[in-house]
Amino acid sequence: MTSPRAASLLLAGAAIAVLTATTVSAKVKLPAASTNPAVANAAPKEVKVGYLGLVNDPRNAADLAFTNIQLSPPDDPLTGAQMGFADEAIVASANGFKIDLDAQKGKDIGELVTEAKAMAAGGERFIILDLPDDLVDQLAAQTKDLPVTLVNASAHANYLRDRCYANLLHTAASDRMEQDALVQYLKTRNWNKVLVLQGPLPRDKVIADAFKQSAARLRLDIVDTRNFTLSRTPDSQENNNALLVTGGIDYDVIFIADSDGEYGRYLPYATQLPRPVVGTAGLVPAEWHFSWDRDGATQVTSRFQKATDRRREMTGTDWSTWMAAKAIADAYGRAPDVSDPNKIDAYLKSDDLKLDGSKGFSLNFRQWDGQLRQPLVLATSNAVIAAPPLPGFLHQTNDLDTLGEDEPEHKCQ
Repeated sequence: MTSPRAASLLLAGAAIAVLTATTVSAKVKLPAASTNPAVANAAPKEVKVGYLGLVNDPRNAADLAFTNIQLSPPDDPLTGAQMGFADEAIVASANGFKIDLDAQKGKDIGELVTEAKAMAAGGERFIILDLPDDLVDQLAAQTKDLPVTLVNASAHANYLRDRCYANLLHTAASDRMEQDALVQYLKTRNWNKVLVLQGPLPRDKVIADAFKQSAARLRLDIVDTRNFTLSRTPDSQENNNALLVTGGIDYDVIFIADSDGEYGRYLPYATQLPRPVVGTAGLVPAEWHFSWDRDGATQVTSRFQKATDRRREMTGTDWSTWMAAKAIADAYGRAPDVSDPNKIDAYLKSDDLKLDGSKGFSLNFRQWDGQLRQPLVLATSNAVIAAPPLPGFLHQTNDLDTLGEDEPEHKCQ
């Protein structure tokens, strides 16, 4: 006779097996694709979706420290977009579409605008962008009168969300979303006193400022902000020695803004007080981490590894590029009137869009700033520690809106 505890374990195991067998989270209910026999039996209509990257983009370079330690992945996230369209091929074909990716690169904003105009002239209604912040801003401004929607997959700057471009959506998380996720975790741990370390690059200040805004929202105490440098000259010792930079003050946790990554990788375990490090080193917020193992995530990671011949793990930018492609393909597959490109675009931007990103929530774009609602992960080098929004952080309409600027805070620039 089976004991109640044994029966409970058997039922739990069966439930886990069912969840593992599907890539769609139980929380995600997707609208059905077309089952019109005339559409299903017709030859698929070929449509192209654009993809624009930057020639020699420094963000995607094989950034190596002087000891040949890789600080950032050497590949661009094009593979994520290719995988996204492949994942949604059946849904798109159900409404009579076959989607091809038109991937191009430009050396500067002039070439990028020329490519975007050529794509729009050729009937490409959507363009995925893998570009730095400033180029996304310029490209959106110079194409706002074209019949094309841009989907930013890799630029995190908050100001892009405040531009209020009607032709710009974002699957990349904003800086504010990432820092809100981190601050939620610090609050749950009761780590309220924070020492902020800021690097010398402009991007470092942007990250630090976003964290301070998030900290103010949940009333964390920034006990001090200190600058660090990589310079090894004797007169820079107070700013390059981790013991000195982190000494002389009490705090619960250290937040570091080091977009380059060279200083931050030495900071954990080298601080004056035995305190955790978070931010761009230690515990890091991102859209995705390869160690995430819930909601069908392991299947996504495995497919990406296979697509890259196991050369690298899936990153947050790979995930957001994958989601950009999935969102566009889903709009082609589920819009109520797929004969009208304007209706497809409207569906993509509507609350009717419901995407599964293998993170346990149904995802769509916010109406006020074009940002994809999404959970984030807080991860170390090889483990996800938490996935905000965390329990207890509630919103009146959607808990995902506890990450990033909420509608009452949003102001167009």
